[in-house]
Amino acid sequence: MGGLDPETTLMLPLARNVLLERGVSSDGAPQLTLWYRDQEISFDDPRHFGFGEALASHARFRAGDAADWGDLGWAEAQALLTDLVDAGILRPATVDEAAEARHDNQPQPSPLPPAPMARARSWMDADSLMRKLTGVDLDPAYLELVVPVFRTAHLFVDRDGRQVGEANVFPMAARIDVPTDWRGCPYPGNRYQPEKPMNVTALRAMRQHWRPMMTLLSLFRSAYLARFPEARQGWTVGDVERLTSAVLALPSYMLLRRDAPVANGDLHPALSNLFRVTDGLRMVMHQMLFLPMYEAMLAPNTPISAAEILAYADRNYSFHSDHGVCAGPRFMVEDFLGVILDGVEPRGGMAAALDAELQGVIDLIDPAFDYAMFGLQAFGTVFSLWPAMTRCYVQIHQLLEGGDGVAVDLASRFAGHFARLSTRSFLATDTWRQHREAVYDDMYARCVAAVAGRAPEQPLSAMLSPDLAAAITPDARLALREAVANRLGIGTRADELAEAVLDFLARGQRIVAQAEIIQAETAALLHRPAPAHRLTLAQLNLHNVLMGEDIRTVPFLPAELALLFDVEIHVDADTITISRPPVAAAPSHSPGTRPGEYSALVHRKREERP
Repeated sequence: MGGLDPETTLMLPLARNVLLERGVSSDGAPQLTLWYRDQEISFDDPRHFGFGEALASHARFRAGDAADWGDLGWAEAQALLTDLVDAGILRPATVDEAAEARHDNQPQPSPLPPAPMARARSWMDADSLMRKLTGVDLDPAYLELVVPVFRTAHLFVDRDGRQVGEANVFPMAARIDVPTDWRGCPYPGNRYQPEKPMNVTALRAMRQHWRPMMTLLSLFRSAYLARFPEARQGWTVGDVERLTSAVLALPSYMLLRRDAPVANGDLHPALSNLFRVTDGLRMVMHQMLFLPMYEAMLAPNTPISAAEILAYADRNYSFHSDHGVCAGPRFMVEDFLGVILDGVEPRGGMAAALDAELQGVIDLIDPAFDYAMFGLQAFGTVFSLWPAMTRCYVQIHQLLEGGDGVAVDLASRFAGHFARLSTRSFLATDTWRQHREAVYDDMYARCVAAVAGRAPEQPLSAMLSPDLAAAITPDARLALREAVANRLGIGTRADELAEAVLDFLARGQRIVAQAEIIQAETAALLHRPAPAHRLTLAQLNLHNVLMGEDIRTVPFLPAELALLFDVEIHVDADTITISRPPVAAAPSHSPGTRPGEYSALVHRKREERP
């Protein structure tokens, strides 16, 4: 392409995909970046900025005209254009080539598979939805320990007949089919692409209720600043995560409280729409805090502004889901961020008055706020289990690596687990695991202070650090050592592996105990009866079962150990027991029906899937 002619007509296919961002490079120098589909084009010479900005606005142009973009001259422009053609970003266009087909607002087929559920369900149904989805009963008093507080409302239906979580319902196995108008996205930026449509039905509903939604949103902002007054000096990533979770908690609280709950199907559409738009922002903050996909994860005390959030969302594909793209035009996104973060009125103003039903909701903001703070405490506590579990997986892999004899098959199995953790998991390195634990520490401390008025005396991570001698009985230690030795042979390696597992189980016990304490406060707030059973470590894995198949995950470690070492492992807040399984009384007795064995059975079923 060194002979590119000035008269050549060039095309930038799907030019509306281009995003422009002015910023600075790692050494602080000015930089212009063009984000185009899955490619990043950076200009670090200010003389080229005019060229980059002009390129973003030309879908089809004469190559020689680029010489005047920034007054570069033809030789320099030719070199830049040649690089872009070689990279596949620009391509020559023939004179008679038809204009690129546009799909703006054109009807598109649904990107969703058929819905698994024929009717809307609730977590409180008499015929347990949890059992239907996982094969296991869980007392509803423990719901927020396996369904995070920002997702508990997802599967409920509003007065429009639409699920609160729309196409992104959690769990997906509870989604129902709802008539939806899917159309091609006309907005510039990386949402403009044929393969992902937008949900226009959701957009219409959003517009219909926008003003009362913004009025309620401003009230939540005021409630947050009353509990976190330091946020008046500037928002942090952690602040925005907590604020958005509090907004999501309002419909959840109304649907799940035992005194005067809103019936499934009777939620005011302004509340379900407020949930949906706010959940989009919450997911951006979650991405900033936890997902090292495109950019480094941020600490929760990192300062953030509305403009920075919008730029991050643009360049990190945060307006995309697995099936579609956000239907909100940019001015609505800017209005929403202006209200929730900057306290300014949206372009169309606030609602002159709320209807009587929404006016009554205002009194529920404070208890809903408490519900969110308890829920985030539970989330930080329970999800601390996964860094600990992956760390134990790494230890076991290292202890088995290079093993011989009977240990070869185990070493190979755990090498596979380690490879999956190392290449596919967001907990792949100990640096990432430590970052996540630091985020949970901040989350827990700040949410405790929001409810109790003061921070806890210890960080969450210190509270969950086990006293191995106190937690593990001699019988449990002996049973595990014997089981490991039976498989590996007696020796130091077997003892070290057993101790690594016991340390993990003891930490898991502390997590279960702390989760029970937090959940008792949640139950009191919602007027739930006391649970009919104690919480177990195995039940915390129900979140992963609800998530479904995921190539990033490894088996739940206690279930994997039970399977490989032929032991039963039970952990609750008071006891850790490890024992050999009883011998089946009759051949018809299924090995999957033993108490406490459901998570191992689920893993085996997953392995059998094609």
